[in-house]
Amino acid sequence: MARGIRAIILNSDEDYTKQLRSKLLSINGLKVISEIDEPAMLENILDNYPAELVVVNLDPEPEYVLQICAPVIEKYPELTFFAVSESNDAQLILQAMRTGFREFLLRPIDDDQLHQATNRISKLTNTNTQQGSIICIFGTAGGVGTTTIAVNLGCELAQMARRSAVIVDLDLLYGHIATLLDLTPQFSIADLCQTLDAIDPSMIEKALIKHETGVSVLARPLQFAQAQAISAPNITNVLNALSEMFDYVICDGPPRNSAIGPTVLELADISLMILNLTVPSVRNIDRILREMEREGYNLERIKLIVSRTTSDCNTLTVADIEQTLNKKIWLTIPEEYKTVSAAVNTGQPLHKFAPKSKAREAIRTIANRIHNPSENGKNEKESNLSGLIAKVLGKQ
Repeated sequence: MARGIRAIILNSDEDYTKQLRSKLLSINGLKVISEIDEPAMLENILDNYPAELVVVNLDPEPEYVLQICAPVIEKYPELTFFAVSESNDAQLILQAMRTGFREFLLRPIDDDQLHQATNRISKLTNTNTQQGSIICIFGTAGGVGTTTIAVNLGCELAQMARRSAVIVDLDLLYGHIATLLDLTPQFSIADLCQTLDAIDPSMIEKALIKHETGVSVLARPLQFAQAQAISAPNITNVLNALSEMFDYVICDGPPRNSAIGPTVLELADISLMILNLTVPSVRNIDRILREMEREGYNLERIKLIVSRTTSDCNTLTVADIEQTLNKKIWLTIPEEYKTVSAAVNTGQPLHKFAPKSKAREAIRTIANRIHNPSENGKNEKESNLSGLIAKVLGKQ
């Protein structure tokens, strides 16, 4: 398994974008932090984004791309460059290797060759920088409890991790991470997004606010105008910097209609999709998963969590959802409205306010599964499409 590989893709062939992204994201531990389609942009991207791997599709103009890449490869000897092409011309392969490309991958890319190549990078880069896991918590409908889960998951993981954890509020307009922990931040994520240059750790420390549980918080912008100025490259820069300082980077959001959504999902090691036992929520997650599959995302990194489950909900069941989505539910969180609402209103995490509550125990189970993935047991099995929800969604 490739661990902690940050990759940049240079690909001018629009028709090959999804296939190339899908291949790379199938590698566990590999994150695509930037995708560009203009070779002349490569040097500027590498100046601003820390990475271990650069994957270059030479087609459709291999001679031009090699000419542009040659001085860039020479400037960054510490990086690994992979070339990709449909051509198996011996002269082209030789020219690419002489330019400095470490691997030449023929299209369609062989899975075994790609895995072996990325594993070699892992061994080369396993010495100095330890990268934390980025966890995206994404709500499929309003009111499913995304922020509550993010806050409490962050508090639980902070007590398990050696380098603690940080919660990043990516609901840039209306986020309430700080509110749920009764914190009053003086700085926010906006203070780290004023440039695309590498972010100094001292700047990050200044922007964070620490809770008594040990978890740190990077709050949403204090003003609407600041939120509107934040771009996807800004978010990539911030999350990469945080992953070098913390074992776990928990992202609350982004919201479903946010422009930074695809960027965060590409960077995430795990994405927790939160839904509830309602048709609109299931319909939304069905559309999301299908679109992600079309765009080449690795759906194995997606974990489905059903929140606010109750024993008296006799219309839809977890089994119905699993059959409809052809994907197992990772965990359920029971409804405890009074307890959770009281914790929210007093600004306390559940492990302090109601340590024996069922909701707290469920979220702690999620934290344990993330922190100790080897103890999760048997592989998840996909089920066939059928059941009540399938009929509702028009699949039968």
